[in-house]
Amino acid sequence: MKNWAKPLVVLGALALLASACNYAYGPFLARIDGPVVLTATDLGVENLNLDPDRAVGYRWDATNTQWVQIPVQVDERHVVDFGSKPSNNNQAGTVGTVYGTSAIGVTALQYSDAGTWVGADPDATFDADDEIVFMSRDAGPQAPGGTADPPNTIGGLGKAIELVDPDGGTSGYVYLFYGTASVDSSAGVDLVDYNFVLDAGTYLNDYKRADGPNPESSTVTTPWYSMGFSDRWFTVDLDVGNGDILDGHKSRFGLNTCIRSNATFANAWGAFAANIDGPLRAIRSYIGANSGPITQRTEIFYDARYESITDLRVHSIPGVMSFWDLNTNAIGMEYGNSNMAGTVTVDGSPDTVPSATPDWSYVHGSQGYVTNSFELTASFSPPTAQVYVDDTTPPYTECWGDDGDFLGAAGVDITGGLPNTDPRNAPFETFVAHEVAAFWPTNLDPAAWTPIWADQALQPLAATITDF
Repeated sequence: MKNWAKPLVVLGALALLASACNYAYGPFLARIDGPVVLTATDLGVENLNLDPDRAVGYRWDATNTQWVQIPVQVDERHVVDFGSKPSNNNQAGTVGTVYGTSAIGVTALQYSDAGTWVGADPDATFDADDEIVFMSRDAGPQAPGGTADPPNTIGGLGKAIELVDPDGGTSGYVYLFYGTASVDSSAGVDLVDYNFVLDAGTYLNDYKRADGPNPESSTVTTPWYSMGFSDRWFTVDLDVGNGDILDGHKSRFGLNTCIRSNATFANAWGAFAANIDGPLRAIRSYIGANSGPITQRTEIFYDARYESITDLRVHSIPGVMSFWDLNTNAIGMEYGNSNMAGTVTVDGSPDTVPSATPDWSYVHGSQGYVTNSFELTASFSPPTAQVYVDDTTPPYTECWGDDGDFLGAAGVDITGGLPNTDPRNAPFETFVAHEVAAFWPTNLDPAAWTPIWADQALQPLAATITDF
């Protein structure tokens, strides 16, 4: 007997989001919040000296037999040395390393940003490692054979991208072209607003790279959520429709110690690699976590999705955990995960939750609905466990925050000792934590939708690229 439950849940989610976002067309693929990110190398155009400002995307409208422009965004990247730790806060910066200091011989691929010491991409063309992004929901049917290129594009440079969902086999098409002149790649759409505000002034003139803190009043706002930031490592506000529910996105060695936490990270040396505000996504990337001066977190914000990529680069440490600690506005929400048969209520009263690391989790209530999934990529196999603390009189010190409580504090604990991951000191291992959260209408059934979403969240669409 065929199981209709999954497609019905997917169709329900598609309908709700299509209505809420006023899409001009329903999503062709059952990937609602997810982006598609391709490089110039993926597209085979890395050596054509193309101008990134002339990239334009389309879907085919079979009903009206015409091209419909879709928003795309190009983000340039280049390899940059991290630079040495600044000797003091008055040390002048120079473009060319993340810290704006002398090179140390350790590099990484960074998002280019003329507003930081990383600087603009020295190669201003759409080169090998530059990215173009569009939303998977903007895919459409295949254009008929013989269809002419869209107007104001240069023939012979178009690319047809077939996207196949490995979870179900459905497919859709997006078409990328090269404009005859600079074009509005956004198609008139601006889905994300990132406002980086350094309270002391401007980043290049006033950021204290040797010794923080560096208070901010920065925000990200989309139709589905807003976040607030008070410094590097300090995500302190999350509003998913009915007020701020977050005390903080927190990291520390363990629940029984505050020797290292977001508070100590931001109070030491550090720098921003990128602050980018685009029409489809914003990028906030920074380094510096005490004795891991080149440990890096890159946060990427889409209209209904948030991604956090943490590259741990530090000497051996006893462990590390990351969790979202809610505030009193979240009381009454329900928490569930892949290892639980039911849910527990966020109310400040301790609950018993399975200790195994879940594949997915969620919080849901009248305040909003947030799904979460976590993926760890490392050159070794660190043991992990679930973090969940809901206690208004906790046996642990909060380390930082507004309330002294742990309310529905949920995340992942890397439990055993971690080896050296600092590439400045060979030999070293690698450790990258990738967290994905998404934000949904509250009238979706979280127990039914969350596992479907999680199955898709870290499983990219398969892309086949051909000349058009």
